[in-house]
Amino acid sequence: MKLKTLLLAAGLAFSAGVLAQPSMYYLWKNPSTGQTVCEPESPGKGWVKVSEQVYQDLECKTPL
Repeated sequence: MKLKTLLLAAGLAFSAGVLAQPSMYYLWKNPSTGQTVCEPESPGKGWVKVSEQVYQDLECKTPL
């Protein structure tokens, strides 16, 4: 019985990872400094999205 429970728990944990979607990253720019970063959400006050283009990597090189 413990083996069935363990296998069920492992199967559920694995299936959750399979269904997860990749993160969506955006290119953000700070107009006062000119610095750009690639983040899923705004890095803070004053940052603006460069465009609505969505990327799938932390470097904003691979469009989604």
